[in-house]
Amino acid sequence: MISIERARTNSYLLTTATTTATKTQSSFSVISVANNEELLIEILLRLPIKSLLKFKSVSKYWLSLISCSHFSYLHKDHNPFPNSASGLFLRRHSPLVNPQFSFVDLNLNPDTCSSASFRSLTFIDNPSGVNILQSCNGLLLCSSFPGANQSKTNYYIYNPTTKQYSLLPPFGSSNGALRTVFAVSLAFDPFKSPYYKVVCVRDSGSSGNHFQFEIYSSDTGLWRVCGSSLSAFSNVQFYGGVYWHGSVHWISTLGNSLYFNIDKEEVQELPMPPIPDFSLKRVFNYFEESRDHLHLIEIYDFQNLEFNVYEIERDYSGWFVKYHVDLGAVPIAFPEMKTTTSSDLHCYRFSILSVVRGQRDENSYLVLSIPGKVVRYNFQDKTFHKLCDIPTGHDGIDDFDGWSSFSVSSSDAYQYTESLSYV
Repeated sequence: MISIERARTNSYLLTTATTTATKTQSSFSVISVANNEELLIEILLRLPIKSLLKFKSVSKYWLSLISCSHFSYLHKDHNPFPNSASGLFLRRHSPLVNPQFSFVDLNLNPDTCSSASFRSLTFIDNPSGVNILQSCNGLLLCSSFPGANQSKTNYYIYNPTTKQYSLLPPFGSSNGALRTVFAVSLAFDPFKSPYYKVVCVRDSGSSGNHFQFEIYSSDTGLWRVCGSSLSAFSNVQFYGGVYWHGSVHWISTLGNSLYFNIDKEEVQELPMPPIPDFSLKRVFNYFEESRDHLHLIEIYDFQNLEFNVYEIERDYSGWFVKYHVDLGAVPIAFPEMKTTTSSDLHCYRFSILSVVRGQRDENSYLVLSIPGKVVRYNFQDKTFHKLCDIPTGHDGIDDFDGWSSFSVSSSDAYQYTESLSYV
């Protein structure tokens, strides 16, 4: 009996010693990895952004490591293709000062992007709230609102994933003259550089429709005037600039549309599809970029539920039909889309919020807003489903702009893409 008990005791001690040794070795391995910066970086670079955001709280060292611009630039090498938008920020129908926003999750998992959502956007140096002007590859260009205690508009670059923001310095003095700012556009491609640029289009000070360009670089932290002034039609939509393929693009409702090449600092004419004979000017309902593709949608007849999504060739040789959309089945499921005019004609109320390209064409889709709802429409199989309901304001009407005009401009919907980019 004594021999059996002694054997059991020895076995227990051996097991305990082995377990302790394994734990000690495991702890030693963890410590070794943690102390080896090169090895630690290689491991962290292979993790998804959502995990990296959690690991920032491990220690100040990990926070500093993951937050630095060099790490975010290296991380894209392990993710060689642009991410698809995973959400949309929608500006609600609210006062211009401190506007309200709603977040639409485009993923099947409702918790994927919840940390990026906000109802209003405020910064420490601007607690009254800011407006979103543009979304570009994971970063948002924002602006403040001039008020009684603020003589000028401040511009910010904000990363909604990391919650970091940067205040841009004031524009150049233009020789002491106060020049009108027509537009400010963000130009950022994380696959080319960790630095972003901001293009400002201002009044050149000369007579006629002449415009001056200034460029800010996050690399130098300075603004500088570039090139000579540009003569353009006054109806160029400078406020709706879209960055794609190294250039900022602007549409004109009449006359020539333009794009500004950032590296060459040259303005070129942007070819456009012809305007229908029955229309006096161009009517564009959507003009935006997704996963390095530039898209255009023009709808001239809201009695027709079929239209094309155009994509431009990379050499600017012209536009081609990428997708044909047929929404015929959507008002059957959502009859609130349908309305009758005074002449007893049926029109359909919907707004195009976003074209989202997936890694494969079968994963690409259109995001629509209809009265009270946001709907996702798949290009390939023509199926659709409701993403969310749209809340109503205290006055009982929909919070979002555009229901009466059936279109929401690109300044009302902003794509959210996960990004670690440093601002």
